[in-house]
Amino acid sequence: MDSSADINQLTKTLVSLAYPELQKRDIVVSWGKTSSFGQVRWSDNDNEIRIRLNKSVKRWHPAGITGLLSHELSHPSQKGTGLKEWETDEDVITRGLGPYLAVERLLTGKYDDHMIKSGKDRYLGYRSIRESLTPIEDKNLDILMHELGLKPTPMVHDAWLSHDSVIYEREGAVSIVVDGERFILPDGLIEPDIKTVNRDGIVSVYADEILIGEYEESEI
Repeated sequence: MDSSADINQLTKTLVSLAYPELQKRDIVVSWGKTSSFGQVRWSDNDNEIRIRLNKSVKRWHPAGITGLLSHELSHPSQKGTGLKEWETDEDVITRGLGPYLAVERLLTGKYDDHMIKSGKDRYLGYRSIRESLTPIEDKNLDILMHELGLKPTPMVHDAWLSHDSVIYEREGAVSIVVDGERFILPDGLIEPDIKTVNRDGIVSVYADEILIGEYEESEI
């Protein structure tokens, strides 16, 4: 079985066990070159949800991949726009997937909460997630950590990547959210390639090489 089949099978299992509201959606997951660990796209007028994971994530243990996929699935599963990252993380935890999310946050270097959008939003870090687990989930996380040889300290990834990006269409307008910062995509861009460039703490967001906005990187 190739990696594409593996990742789609993992997603199907996740949806069947924890995301009943998405079971009738057409979810396609692929590996690709992205400026974030994960990217999710959906539209209010389409049944399809597309998730793309950075190729570097292939090196992760399935537990960490499960945590990242859970976060991406929780974006479109929420009522409303599903864009706040802390609410998305809490949704993952509520579904019983907190131990996997905790592993993912160690792999992405987030031991403590990662503040974004000038402190108005945040990605929950390993420590906060662990404090939210039930006793059984806490024990399961210990087992996972032992199996993976992980210690509860941040891990440094090879290159600068944002955590994830969200692209969604509502009432004809297509928006992209990168680490909590929202921008409107120009008309005429169909399935654009999204790239972010960090220069001295200023993050520039490009869609098909067109600059669509900038923001100041928040302190972790």
